[in-house]
Amino acid sequence: MVASEYRGVAAVSPRSTGILLVIAAALGAFVYFYEIGGEQERLEAEEQAKRLFPDVEEGTIDAIAFDTTDGVAVRLERGELGWSLTAPLTFPADSFAADGLASNLVDLVSEAELEEPQPPEEYGLGEGTRIVRFQAGSEERALRIGRSTPIGANSYALVEGRDEIFTVPTFRLQSFEKALDDLRERRILDFDRDGIVRIEASWPGGSVTLERSAGAPEAEEGEAAGASPLYRWRVVSPLATRADDETVDQLLSLLSFLRADGFVDDPPDDEAAGLSPPAFEIVLTSAASPEGEVSTTRLAIGGVHEGDARLLRAAQPSLYTISADRLDDFPRDSVAYRYRTLSKFSSADAQQVDFFFQPASGDPVAVMTERGADGWGSSSEHVAPGKVATLVAELSDLKASGIVAESVGDSELEGLGLSPPNAIITVFGAAPEDEDAAEEEGEGGDVPADPTARPRLAEIQIGRVEDSEWIIARAVGDPVIYRLDYDLAEHLPVSLDAFRNRFVREPEKAEEAGEAPLEENGEFLTPSQESP
Repeated sequence: MVASEYRGVAAVSPRSTGILLVIAAALGAFVYFYEIGGEQERLEAEEQAKRLFPDVEEGTIDAIAFDTTDGVAVRLERGELGWSLTAPLTFPADSFAADGLASNLVDLVSEAELEEPQPPEEYGLGEGTRIVRFQAGSEERALRIGRSTPIGANSYALVEGRDEIFTVPTFRLQSFEKALDDLRERRILDFDRDGIVRIEASWPGGSVTLERSAGAPEAEEGEAAGASPLYRWRVVSPLATRADDETVDQLLSLLSFLRADGFVDDPPDDEAAGLSPPAFEIVLTSAASPEGEVSTTRLAIGGVHEGDARLLRAAQPSLYTISADRLDDFPRDSVAYRYRTLSKFSSADAQQVDFFFQPASGDPVAVMTERGADGWGSSSEHVAPGKVATLVAELSDLKASGIVAESVGDSELEGLGLSPPNAIITVFGAAPEDEDAAEEEGEGGDVPADPTARPRLAEIQIGRVEDSEWIIARAVGDPVIYRLDYDLAEHLPVSLDAFRNRFVREPEKAEEAGEAPLEENGEFLTPSQESP
């Protein structure tokens, strides 16, 4: 009997438990959807009801008009191309500022409604009050903004056509406390950087024209060893040669992000403005559209305005102003646009650096350095590893500051210290593995190939040091003679004396004199004291 009763209870309990779980789940869902989930909907509905303009959405506001803090009656209108000022002048508007005005009108909510309000004048809402008018669809609305409330960060406000007086958050109204210039688009040029195919830059006494290369042209005869053939820009005037992509990219970036400091709406004539001729002028030409239309973007930088600014002319009748020293950001030398890289490679790829020196008297000296587990070293000289590493870093992206000549004859090369060169620096990469030899050694063999098969990453010839101002140099395979900044003499050995002075220290003499290693001892000759 007891066992039978036990079996009956056991048979019923799982079914009862399941029913209870279903009920609990349904109750939980009810609480969540109607209490927790519904709470958010109720809050949103309450917020909507508190809006001063509950039936207006941000995207429906087409125009906004109000008086600025500098006493100008402005009107902004939204068109197909975005926001524009239409009064007191026609000018592109700052879209971010205009969108903020529209958003604050839509989101303006009442913190409280005065139950028995005094006349509007008591709250600063009478004659002379600030009024913001805006167009939403076919209906025009108006908001009157009064003074701040005695307590709390609110202000009094009134919607024209209604009798209620509200208090609203002051921060929502501060976006209307702007001067005229705060509402103007300060971006001077608007163009697609990737769509520009031609650049014409000019300045008093010079000009340069560049064109974007189509596809990926092959490396030309005479280009520096290791130069990438995948360049994008070419100089087509005043001579045809490769352009420096980095310089062109920096110029386009500078123009794209150029912002005005101020505006001159009643500009002087071009001569008085320094725009006849300008100090710098540039024309950007875009690729043709599918319809065959080609657009151009122009900028001219003029003279100094009111002491510390320069006038600029772009697409608008008004002139822009920028800081006077910004003119220095724009290259005004055709050489600055040319490719002037003597060597370019990854520092991590360099495994061997060879030096060859031709002293003024005596036999030539050759030094080979290799990268090992402990850094750079040489069997023939006590070379400081840190100095070689710094040299490799400099050579990995060595760019000249100027050009001496396009090409010269043997007699001119001798006068420049390049026939023979005072120094030759050659950088090699890792030698490829000899696959046949590796197979003979068995699986897992690692037999290096002939060291002479190492790829040459760079080879630079160093000539004279000119008046402690610059270093004459060229890259093997490139006929152009370049000028390097004189400061590079700190890291580039321009002669055998310079190499031994900066890169080599005899260990015995250093130890006897109690001197620190080369990296820590700074008592060396200056580049101008070293013999060429």
